[in-house]
Amino acid sequence: MYNFIYRTVVNNNLIQYEQKGATNVKQLNFIGIGGATTIELGGNCCYIKNNNNLLIIDVCEEATKKLLNTSAFNNINKIYIILTHTHYDHIAGLGVLLWYSNFYLNKTPQIVYNNEAYKQSLIELLRITGVTDKFYNFINEKSLNFDFSVNMQPTSHVSYLQCFGIMFKDEFGKYYYTGDTKDIDYIRKLSTDEVIKTIYCEVAEETYDVHIKYEDIMDLDKNKLILMHFDTYRLYKRAIKDGFRIAQMAKTNKTKVSSKTQNPYL
Repeated sequence: MYNFIYRTVVNNNLIQYEQKGATNVKQLNFIGIGGATTIELGGNCCYIKNNNNLLIIDVCEEATKKLLNTSAFNNINKIYIILTHTHYDHIAGLGVLLWYSNFYLNKTPQIVYNNEAYKQSLIELLRITGVTDKFYNFINEKSLNFDFSVNMQPTSHVSYLQCFGIMFKDEFGKYYYTGDTKDIDYIRKLSTDEVIKTIYCEVAEETYDVHIKYEDIMDLDKNKLILMHFDTYRLYKRAIKDGFRIAQMAKTNKTKVSSKTQNPYL
């Protein structure tokens, strides 16, 4: 076990805190860790790069700009996108990302799916927002070529949408990303499973019976949890004070955006 110093900037203030964790934890790079209306923390969205490929989990508003500013697009061959569900705060930047990838990066992203009904719902969503199928392809989760496997697991969030958590598996063990969920019983089960190394867990002060209540995770292993998708900035600060690990924000830099290619759809 090693100690890590984590830093993030919110409202131009540097927040620094120490966390303990294992060296083999799979690192997701976050560009936002807030819930739908937690503007200070940005929409919950993250990525991981592997074998010169980029995997993006959910696409918040302004995701493309934030991915640019963290150099996420540098030296990549392919772009993959997983959408945990289609609530607006998780898909608001999808169309722009698809357009930008095609027009500026010369790459057609592949959207990951695990069942035909979900695939068709995404096709319809993109159709009614003016994004035609020439800007994206679909790929089944079983066909991904990473150093780890990806399994989109159905989870309980809202009854009217298909919603997924994501289980990653590599040579060291498994890592779970909850997406939006209210299934605290499953989180408790995973927290006691030795094979599970990390749980990226959403939390909320006000759950509206569709999220994980912060108080319900207080007795779980803090070395295994990494918290995200905070519904208030107040809860974010409280979680740091309580000693929880917080999803790490990717480092940003100034990126000059090329204007050689223009999107004729804008």
